[in-house]
Amino acid sequence: MSAERIGFIGTGVMGEPMCRNLVCKHDGPVTAYDLDPAPLERLAADGAGIAPSIAALAQAADLIFLSLPSGHEVRAVCLRDGGLIKHVGAGRTVVDTSTAPPALAREFESAFAARGASPSPTRRSRARARPPSTARSASWWEAMLRWWSDCAPYSPTSRRT
Repeated sequence: MSAERIGFIGTGVMGEPMCRNLVCKHDGPVTAYDLDPAPLERLAADGAGIAPSIAALAQAADLIFLSLPSGHEVRAVCLRDGGLIKHVGAGRTVVDTSTAPPALAREFESAFAARGASPSPTRRSRARARPPSTARSASWWEAMLRWWSDCAPYSPTSRRT
């Protein structure tokens, strides 16, 4: 994977190990943000950068992954005042791996696209899991392929030095 700057918001039960995989396998910097300092401390010990705010994370990353527990948190992190939407612009990609309602995924996609970012919300349907048919959805597949290539099973021998 290239030395692209990666950001990760949401380091809970699912997000912490996903972020750790990126920290251990990605050639470039990985910066994390969460309200809970405990997983951030563990990730910092593995080499992650820690952002003090959503704004700081957005400035430090070209590709941002979200792993949040529900649509409520996605809305709060992304779309409310001071949220990610205010800090991400053209040339950035935001991939939401959270569990969120389809209507919120569409709102998320529209809001980020209006700012020139490449929004990539995951959606819970078979139709959305099929290969892309438009240029806009191609960015989603490119981001997800980069993501999954970095999230192959972790082993101690794969850790970067």
